[in-house]
Amino acid sequence: MGSACTKPNSKFIIPLENDADEVRIVAVEDGYPDPRLVYSMTDRRITRGATMFADWNPNAGSENADKHHVLPMTKAELDKHARKTPKSALDSFDDLIAYLEKPLQGKVSRDEAMVRALLVWLSNQKIEGFKSKKGRTDTPRGFLSLLGQDRTTHSTFFTILCRKAYIKCAQIHGVCKAGDYQPGDRDNRRNQWNAVYLYDSWHMIHPFWVCRAVFGKEDGGWIKLEKGGKSVGKRQKADPGVVQNAFQEHYIMPDPNHFLYECHPDDKKWQLVLKPITREQFFDQAYLLPPFWELGMKLLSVNACALKTTGSATTITFQAPKVTANELSMDYDFLLKEGSSSVDEENKMLKAENMPRLVAKIRNGSEWNFHIQFPVEGIYKIVIYGAPENQHVMRLCEFQITCTEKSKDCRLTPFNPGILGFGPGLTCEKAGLLLPSHQNGLVTTEKSKPIRMSFLLDSEVSKSLKVKTELVDADSEGLLLQQSDVTTIIEKTELKIITTVVREGDYGLKIFTGSSTSSMSVVCNYFITTSYKFTYEKTNKRLARQNLLSCIENGKFSEIEKIEQGISRCIKEKIPETDSDIENAHRKVQVLKIKKDIHDAYMRRHLLTTETTILKIQQSQYIRIFTESVQHLEEYAIQLRNLEGFTQELPDILAAVGEFNHAHVTNEMVVNTLVALSVLFGDTQKPIEKIDDIPALARDTKHKIQLKKDTVASSLTIEDARHAQVVIEKYSYKQTRNVNVAAASIHRWVTDVTSTLISGRSEGDV
Repeated sequence: MGSACTKPNSKFIIPLENDADEVRIVAVEDGYPDPRLVYSMTDRRITRGATMFADWNPNAGSENADKHHVLPMTKAELDKHARKTPKSALDSFDDLIAYLEKPLQGKVSRDEAMVRALLVWLSNQKIEGFKSKKGRTDTPRGFLSLLGQDRTTHSTFFTILCRKAYIKCAQIHGVCKAGDYQPGDRDNRRNQWNAVYLYDSWHMIHPFWVCRAVFGKEDGGWIKLEKGGKSVGKRQKADPGVVQNAFQEHYIMPDPNHFLYECHPDDKKWQLVLKPITREQFFDQAYLLPPFWELGMKLLSVNACALKTTGSATTITFQAPKVTANELSMDYDFLLKEGSSSVDEENKMLKAENMPRLVAKIRNGSEWNFHIQFPVEGIYKIVIYGAPENQHVMRLCEFQITCTEKSKDCRLTPFNPGILGFGPGLTCEKAGLLLPSHQNGLVTTEKSKPIRMSFLLDSEVSKSLKVKTELVDADSEGLLLQQSDVTTIIEKTELKIITTVVREGDYGLKIFTGSSTSSMSVVCNYFITTSYKFTYEKTNKRLARQNLLSCIENGKFSEIEKIEQGISRCIKEKIPETDSDIENAHRKVQVLKIKKDIHDAYMRRHLLTTETTILKIQQSQYIRIFTESVQHLEEYAIQLRNLEGFTQELPDILAAVGEFNHAHVTNEMVVNTLVALSVLFGDTQKPIEKIDDIPALARDTKHKIQLKKDTVASSLTIEDARHAQVVIEKYSYKQTRNVNVAAASIHRWVTDVTSTLISGRSEGDV
């Protein structure tokens, strides 16, 4: 099974530029519009920032966006042109601007494209090579020398470049979280960046961060306890890394609300947001980096970079967009600050075997939860990474956590779940395990109470799927429990897993799949606990949730009403409709309704119903579950077409009629149904005068059906069908069904056939 690359990409370590600047420019030229809230955040003309997913947001910098864009060329073509700028253009601002704008002249988006071209060109310059040249401000080459000598800044040079290209560009001064910044720091790291005026709005640009990044940087003064779930126990050596050329699109016109997590201007008007924040709020809020926004993430837990805990675990929670959440992989580093604990405690933590697995990385639908335990007092840091599956994980955010009293009942997570974490994700889905009953990777239970989990299976995979499970006891140093503690059953297209924990504690469940017992791999993990230390719901909510999960466990469509009642109960207890368990219950209802439609199609034996059901399944997101069902329905539809539009096999009708050959029928609804059938086959409607008339009518009608069974489609007339329709409509199918099943079968067939004949079409034409 595929998995994300766990090697962190160090590209997004943000450097701090020397703010010494010998070049003096005015921050805002006369006549510039005042800074104000950006109103065009959703303007399709703007290619804003970047995204780590190729297709999920067509407005966020993908090549798809250019189809709606008015750029004169693709971004790739524009970038290639800028990188091929001849060296001779460095001798004159006019020559440089003329070359860069050559393919852009006269275009509506000339200014936006020019901003990008200038940044691409600047990011491509090897500034160190200009150090020894004479610094001057009248040529691009001279300015590059000033940059190489740390006598000016990228912001100042970019401002001049834009103004030479007749683009309004303001320089903004403020503070930032960069360089050696650690969550919780309150140092005033002075910084400069820019805003360009495009499409009637100001838009942020941070030229230095677009053009330069730090590679190989490591913060010293920390003991790395865990990396991706594995215990490390090593002091981390400081490494300043190397500042090199890069091209980071995140800092080209980012959303001001996101940019404000890294930079805070001295003038609040340049925040360009609806609700400006203070400098104190800027320092306090979470340290969230560009890849966090590129993944479309939201922070659901406390929006603070420095957290505190006393004697309890801490949970950090994120939410990803539902359309991409399943593709996301997360990883982390967990560290302890040197000197923040006693020497004895630190030495203990340096032994990996003493303190492994303190962080439980748990997926819950579109949410990710990092449950963190603290075995000693001290200052901790967690660095969280993420990326779409099979991409290098990027640094998303960092949090400092000060623990003034170690966690009570600090127990290790059952095992290292690796990049999968706990909870079903894309690897599980690719293995053919779909629609899990338990979306949350954390399963709370009670001792000796069975836990019933289920997955619907990809109908193709289910034919050869092999499944193995392992239950691990966290309190027994990762002891693997007996296989008999877990029951695994595959029934048609459903996998059922039943397990019971016999004592209080934390457990881990591993689910392996493969086509053979020798080629199995883990596709899903669950963290099972009898402790509610990680859950904070009130009793009523918790019970409502447990009831809902219990309803979901049963795969029969007769349970639809119970599941819907369970959903209503959860909502009544103020569990939001966006909750993953509620959303999962809605999906379960949709699947069960499809199962009911399939059942009804066979029972109805009606071509239009069958074809409608096939189309509905093919257009649903659950086609993988019902592939085989669709194949059978298509074969069934062919059979129905071959019946020339008559949706009940004649032998079945003959059997139904035969039930009345000798019966003494007195019920008016049954009598009316038999009369309608006889009229359809050419009899004149006769009054039924005595009980013995019914068996006679049945025997006579059965005889006529047998005579015409090979030519029934051509021998029945529209006139007889109209007469029969009038008779049959006297009572409904439901009324007849409540009285006699055989009569109901005849009622439905007569209704279908008369409708087909009168409409003048066979079912195959519908």
